[in-house]
Amino acid sequence: MLVAGYPVIFDLSDRLVAVVGGGSVGRRKVTGLLAAGARVRLISRDPVPPACWDEPIELHLRPFHPADLDGAALAFAATGIAAVDQAVLNAARERNIPANLAAAPEIGDFVLPAVLRRGDLLIAVATGGRAPALAGLLRDRIATNFGLEWAMFVEIVARLRTEKLTSSRENVYSYKVLADLLDAGLAELLAQGKHEEIDHLLTRVCDRDITLAGLGLTLPD
Repeated sequence: MLVAGYPVIFDLSDRLVAVVGGGSVGRRKVTGLLAAGARVRLISRDPVPPACWDEPIELHLRPFHPADLDGAALAFAATGIAAVDQAVLNAARERNIPANLAAAPEIGDFVLPAVLRRGDLLIAVATGGRAPALAGLLRDRIATNFGLEWAMFVEIVARLRTEKLTSSRENVYSYKVLADLLDAGLAELLAQGKHEEIDHLLTRVCDRDITLAGLGLTLPD
């Protein structure tokens, strides 16, 4: 049972991840892993939709074998069959590979949070695997307050941070500057696409001539 957890962002770029189970749950794992840049090995004893053959994955239609985990950084068991999922967990632990069991996350090595992405902004909600539906509900509630404009918000403050690192002007990027931009409604201006107002706000809060164009940014249409 997961008593406590340590949240991390795991870079899976070009790393192999094994997913056992080609049902809807397993295929959702595959989609998320591919989006994260992972190389995916999918093992399914049952037929999969034709679209799976078009995915850039290593696909095996046969029962699971422990060697299927060789070389993997992570393993996911999503067969829905307790004995098979347990076999995946056992094989993973023999190889020191962290494993997740979709049907019983509390006995695996890690759980998956409900995730909200807005560009490089990632908000995760977890309940230790005990109430995943609640995590999803809370994520959806949070999403109503964090629209697509937050992707650009992150881009702006990331560019301001670069300005700070390459400039002697200390007030260009600080906790106070970020708080002032939040409190002054930068997110709302971004959502409304008010280019001039955004430039004025950046210049006022940063106390120097800062504009979207100067940061190399343009608002989406």
